[in-house]
Amino acid sequence: MTKLSIATALILGTTVVATAADVLTDALVNGKMEKRLRVQYFNTDWDNNGATGKNGSDANGLAVGGSLIYKTDPLYGISVGAGLYTTQNPMGRTDSYDGATATTSKDLFSRNSSRSATGSIIPVSYGKGYAVLAQAYVQYDIAKTKAKGGRMLMSNPWISPNDTKMIPIAIEGYEAISNDILNTTIQLDYADKIKERGMTYFGSMADTGDTPDKIAAYYSTHYATVQGTHGDAPGVAILGIKNKSIDNLELQAWGMHWNDIVDEGIVEANYALEAGDAIVSFGGRYIIQRDKGAGNIIVPKSNNFDTDNSIDTSLYAFRTSVNYRAAKLTLATSHTASGGDLIAPWRGFPTDGYTRSMTQTDWNADTRAYKAQLDYDFNALISGLSTMLSYATYDRDPSKKPYQSMTDRAFQNGDTNQWNLDVLYKLSGGWKGTELKARFMDQSNDTTTLYTKDTSNRELRLEANYFF
Repeated sequence: MTKLSIATALILGTTVVATAADVLTDALVNGKMEKRLRVQYFNTDWDNNGATGKNGSDANGLAVGGSLIYKTDPLYGISVGAGLYTTQNPMGRTDSYDGATATTSKDLFSRNSSRSATGSIIPVSYGKGYAVLAQAYVQYDIAKTKAKGGRMLMSNPWISPNDTKMIPIAIEGYEAISNDILNTTIQLDYADKIKERGMTYFGSMADTGDTPDKIAAYYSTHYATVQGTHGDAPGVAILGIKNKSIDNLELQAWGMHWNDIVDEGIVEANYALEAGDAIVSFGGRYIIQRDKGAGNIIVPKSNNFDTDNSIDTSLYAFRTSVNYRAAKLTLATSHTASGGDLIAPWRGFPTDGYTRSMTQTDWNADTRAYKAQLDYDFNALISGLSTMLSYATYDRDPSKKPYQSMTDRAFQNGDTNQWNLDVLYKLSGGWKGTELKARFMDQSNDTTTLYTKDTSNRELRLEANYFF
C-alpha cells in the first residue's frame, strides 16, 4: 500500500468513526427521560382486630419514591432502555408494628426474604426501603414491528406491571409486537423470570405470591417453607392476535403455554355502536384451561375437595357499557366452571375489565360474580377531576378450597360484597404533571366452615404523582 493510500484510509477511517460518534451522540442526546416522584399512603381497617401492636391489628404504610426511565433514540433501528425505581420509608415514619396484619400495603416496601442455615424463611421487617433496576433492555424496530429482550414491563392477558404500588412488576424475557398486517396486531411474549412488587430479585415464573401453594413448593421459590426439589419453574410463552377489520368490532385470540404445568386460551370480542348521543358497547371473554401437569402437583381431589386431580376448567365473562356525555355505566358478570381455579400467578387478572375489583380474586372454581360501575368525568365543572364508583358481589362455592390465598392474598373467605370509590385529580397550570388519587374500599367477607376468621375490612389508598 502506498503512503497516499494509507493516508487516505486513515482519513476515511477517522471520518467514519467521527460520524458514527456523532450519530451515537445524537441517539443519546435525543433519548427520552421519564421522571416521576411518587408518594403513597395505605390504611387497612379490619373489622376483627385480633392482633396487637401500635395500631391494634390495623395496617398502615407511608412510602416515598419514584423512578427514572430512559430510552435512547433509535440508532439503525436499535435503542436501549433502562428503568431505575426506588421506594423509601421517610424518616422511619412507618415501623414494623404498622404492618402487623398488612396485606395489600406490604408491596409498598421490601418483601425480600432470606433463608437460615436450616432452610427456614427469614422475613424482612416491614417498612424497609429499597431500589431496583427493573428495566434494562435492547429494542429493535423495523417497519411496524418492534422486538426487545432483557428486563422490561410486559403487558398481555396473563402478565401485567400492575403499577398500583410503588414499583411495578417486571419481566426478564423477550417480546415482539407487529402491526405490519392491516388492522391486525400480533404479539409474541416469552417470560423467563419475574420480579414482583416489593422484590429486588428476578425469580422463576413460579416465584410469586399468587402461584398455587403446591406449585410454589414444588419448584425452588421464596414462598415455600422448604426449598422445592425440582429447580426453577419453566418459562412462559404467550401469543396473541388482535384484529379490527370490521368497523366497531375488535376480535382477540390468545394462547399461553407454561411447559409441564398448564395451557390456557382466550377469545374475546368487543363491539360498539352509536345510539343517539350515547355509545353502547358489548364485550365477551371466554377462557379455557387445560391441565399439563399442574394437577399432579396440586392434587386437587386430596387438597382442595375437588372431584378429580385435573385442573381443566373454563371461565366466561360478559359486559355492557353505555357512554353518555360525561358518564359511563358498565354492567358485568362472570362465572368460573367448577372443574378448578384458573391459574393466574402474574397479576394479569382473568376478569379484569369485567367483574374484578380491588383486592378481589374471582376466578376460583364455581364462582359467580356481578359488578356495576359508574365512571363520571367532572371536567366541565372542575378541570382534571374524574371519579369511579362500583359495587361488586362474589358468590363463591363454600365447598371449594382455593389453590392459593384469595381476596387479600392471605385469606380463604366465602362470599364478598364490595364497594369502591376512586377519585382522580390531574392538576394544570403551574402544577401540570401532578396527579392526586384517592381510593376507598369497603368489603364484607363471609366466613366459611373452612375459614372461620372474619376478614371484612375497609381500605384507604392515597397517592400523589409528579411527572416531569
